[in-house]
Amino acid sequence: MNVLEKHQKAAEYLAQGEFDAAITLCHQIIERKPDFIPAYQTIGNAWETQGNLEAALSWYTQALKIQPQKSELYKIIGNLYSQQKQWDEAIACYEKAARLEPNLTEVYEKLGDIFQKRYQENLQVALSNYYQAIKYSPGDESNYHKILEFQPYHPEICRYLANTLLSKNKLESAIIFYQIVLITEPENSEIHFNLGKILTKQGYFQEATSEYKLALKFEKNNPEIYLQLGIVLAKQERWSEAINSYRRTIEINPNSDFAYNYLGEVLTIVGELEEGIYMFQQAINLNHTSPLFHKNLGDALAKQGKIDEASAAYSCAIELG
Repeated sequence: MNVLEKHQKAAEYLAQGEFDAAITLCHQIIERKPDFIPAYQTIGNAWETQGNLEAALSWYTQALKIQPQKSELYKIIGNLYSQQKQWDEAIACYEKAARLEPNLTEVYEKLGDIFQKRYQENLQVALSNYYQAIKYSPGDESNYHKILEFQPYHPEICRYLANTLLSKNKLESAIIFYQIVLITEPENSEIHFNLGKILTKQGYFQEATSEYKLALKFEKNNPEIYLQLGIVLAKQERWSEAINSYRRTIEINPNSDFAYNYLGEVLTIVGELEEGIYMFQQAINLNHTSPLFHKNLGDALAKQGKIDEASAAYSCAIELG
């Protein structure tokens, strides 16, 4: 067999998975004709198919030394480097192939793929470090914004940032990021609850009421939501609704001292002094160190004309205050 026939046979061996036979035959070809590039490529292909990329690279490189202007070899070597994520080396090979053969479309696609992969890898590293920065310094707003530059509208980051802004009393900015979260998480009761608190602080009591009710729609047995709803209803002088909300708080959490106190305040306002006094006493039983609870009890007792008892309550309030 001549060289071409031998190489054709080696190619058949390679296609059949008979790698040793293909390699042996190519070695015979190279001994006879050392500059026969296809034999080097076939040996390299055999090693590459078996997963030995280092051996494959060695044979492709030998072929390149013999024929340094062969764009196909640069592309093949670039593919090997790309498989090993040796991006700089792969880029150099692909760019060399493109210079030698500018219409080699596949090379441009490979370069595009590499730059995209490098971007993604670098992005993941960057994001990982920003997350670590947030972990150790959650109050630093800049790290949240850096993540959002890469991942706009990320609900978790927007929520964390909004919570941070709320803690710093940056209410308008917090509202914006809470609203972004609601785009993807419309049933998030925590977000509705926090919006209710912000709107209450801003004096938008009706809007706050709506947010608290939405929060309860998705989390029906949260006593803190009922408590805050009662507070904002009382600010609107919606007394019966406030009373019902406070009572519901106490049903869910009988140890809520503030619920008893606030309920006592509203009951006192609507003239239910006896029950109001009882509620203040329950609040004091749960938290006897609160000067506010003693003061409110004193006010209710004074309205009943129980001056001595009121005086004793006021004395406790003064001592604790």
